[in-house]
Amino acid sequence: MSHMSRSSRKRDADDGLVTGPVRIDRSPMVLARRLRAGDVAIVDVLDLDSGSAEVLAAQRPAAVVNVSHSISGRYPAGGPRVLLEAGIPLVDAVGPSVLDLKEGTSAQVRGNEVVVDDTVVASGTELDIDAITDAMQGAAEGMRVQLQMLTATAMEQIAREGDVLLEAQGLPSTGVDFTGRHVVIVAPGFRHREQLKEIGRYLRDVRPLVIGVGAGADAARDLGPGASVIVGDIEAIHEESVRAARHVVLHDPHGTDAGLIRAEALGVDHSTVDSTLSAADLAILMAHAGGAEVIVTVGVESRLMDFLERTPAEAAGTLLSRLRAGGRLVDATTLALVYRHRYGSWTLAVLMMSALIALGAAVWITPAGRAWVQSVWDAVTAWIGGA
Repeated sequence: MSHMSRSSRKRDADDGLVTGPVRIDRSPMVLARRLRAGDVAIVDVLDLDSGSAEVLAAQRPAAVVNVSHSISGRYPAGGPRVLLEAGIPLVDAVGPSVLDLKEGTSAQVRGNEVVVDDTVVASGTELDIDAITDAMQGAAEGMRVQLQMLTATAMEQIAREGDVLLEAQGLPSTGVDFTGRHVVIVAPGFRHREQLKEIGRYLRDVRPLVIGVGAGADAARDLGPGASVIVGDIEAIHEESVRAARHVVLHDPHGTDAGLIRAEALGVDHSTVDSTLSAADLAILMAHAGGAEVIVTVGVESRLMDFLERTPAEAAGTLLSRLRAGGRLVDATTLALVYRHRYGSWTLAVLMMSALIALGAAVWITPAGRAWVQSVWDAVTAWIGGA
């Protein structure tokens, strides 16, 4: 993008108007793969979750237009706040007609309207912080129903996936020994890159094994030790990340090939697993069944609001997987708060020597100190001579 176009876009944004080519997909995760800075992102998501919003915000679109309500009232969805805090305008509930626009068409987002060739093609509500705050407060009342649905779905998951959840049946053999090791699971969830940075000292000190969940493998390669095992769909993962892994577990809860052709083309050691659980859930179960001493989750849901932002089926699997791992599981955000750097013996020896040298220098620069050092020296040499 040229300097002129950036300046033009900034001036437009200052006037409440942004312009850019439209990129359209109902799924934010799919759209983010081809979204570029300055595009107008058009999605169709009822209750925009924080993770999806973060993925969109990372691509720096000029604006996000949602066909549906970003906060419907079912629960306090956190996605709209993520976009606004990133400085990205959000136009909400514009209706399905905007999906008929041709990909790449130049459009203007003017307040609550989407304009193409001076014609308003869709209009909705431009969300600001005040509107989001009001909607979040109202949506809090819907949490009870969502929680009931989550609980009911968890019971169904136990009936359907009990062998995997309780007995680890059907989990693949990766050839990587987790026994007694620290294992870090990196999923492409909300703030996963920030969480990796926060535990950077732990990663350097402990050097754990890493399981990358889908695109989380790229974050692991960029910000820490690369993934030894990758679980999920590898279609959107950089080739370097895939080749560096010792084993790839191909999985898609919807039953697609999940990157099988690419795995075979790259010649990486791989296996497949058939389960309706998510790739992150399977990664937790694999680390637990493999005997990991500590399992650290990055980008994986840990708060009640995180679970409510996902579909009941997805959230129930993660909830049950976390319960199965039990006390071995720790969230990266918590780890960053409690972890303290462990100094090695050589580091401690150097620190002690530095302290002694500094103390000796401080003593030597004073006349009384020199006299005391001289007396000690004379006493030591006399003792050695008389021995």
